[in-house]
Amino acid sequence: MQPLVICQVDFSTYNIPFHRPFVFASNTIGERSGFYLKLKALNGIEATGEIAPLMGISTETPRRIRHDLTEIRSFLMDSQVPLDKDILINLLRREGRILNLCPSVRFGVESAVMMLAAKACDLSMAGFLGTSLEDVPCAALLEGNYDQVMWDVKMFIKQGYKVFKLKVGDRNIALDVKKVADIRALLPPQGRLRLDANRRWSLKEACLFSELVTGASIEFIEEPLSDISQLEQFYQQAHLPVALDETLSVMPCGVNAPGRCQPPLGHHEAVSAYVLKPMIIGGIIPTLDWIEQAHRLGKKAIISSCFESTLGLKVLANLACLTGQTAGLGTERWLKSDKPIIDEHGIIKKELLMI
Repeated sequence: MQPLVICQVDFSTYNIPFHRPFVFASNTIGERSGFYLKLKALNGIEATGEIAPLMGISTETPRRIRHDLTEIRSFLMDSQVPLDKDILINLLRREGRILNLCPSVRFGVESAVMMLAAKACDLSMAGFLGTSLEDVPCAALLEGNYDQVMWDVKMFIKQGYKVFKLKVGDRNIALDVKKVADIRALLPPQGRLRLDANRRWSLKEACLFSELVTGASIEFIEEPLSDISQLEQFYQQAHLPVALDETLSVMPCGVNAPGRCQPPLGHHEAVSAYVLKPMIIGGIIPTLDWIEQAHRLGKKAIISSCFESTLGLKVLANLACLTGQTAGLGTERWLKSDKPIIDEHGIIKKELLMI
């Protein structure tokens, strides 16, 4: 098939308020803002990508984002988009002007370009990437004081959720331990609990916490240490499976790294899962690389959100179809959305994922 030719490139801002503030890693956010990048091809096909860095996690500034958007708009005008998956992925992997974009802009560009190609082939993004489009189960995200968390857990269990993600890392370790114990007491036999400490603890604090909560229903603890170089010591003392999240944004994936470069941390036996936030790690292509590495090493690859709008969540849900894991897309319930895509049972139906 002949490649598409991009004839129009526009970007605009958006702002979505929250139902209630969300607190993580000493940050409090009450709204989500970002940009939409819209591409149009000569044959009339259109696609839009989302660009939304997350305060407290992303490193790029609004000034850098606007600069990158302006620069990439000039490059994308009159560019050709191959309709062969492998050719397009190779192009996105090697094009310097895309690789040099800040992570959130790269995600928006790659999302829009890949959606444009998928639409031209009359496929979902998941289908274009070579997998079947499936319903996507999502984990319930838990955050707040004890009463709020317990109320949410009971509600989600009644609705049929199976996987829960709890924000921990409080200076009051005893309170976090109580939350974990009481949640585990409520979980159904097949229920699983994921913990996320957002790098809040020292080695001593993380080991103390793990000593008090170790149990079969804990799937992993995400980024427990403020100093990730102490992972080996933590694992030797705690024997609690670890998931990497923020660390992946500063660590190259070994699958497509040059030469013999293999990141030992990502291969460590302590690491049971990669929690992948494409908006943070720099786009769809790095995400595909981490998914491939996870499959090779027998680890889990979990697609996770950072409060994207419905548009971004649909992209993430398409990528989740490649992983076979419950996705971490539970951020949607914080946003005031007219048309939420996660149903009351925690499922994104595949019919909603044709973008």
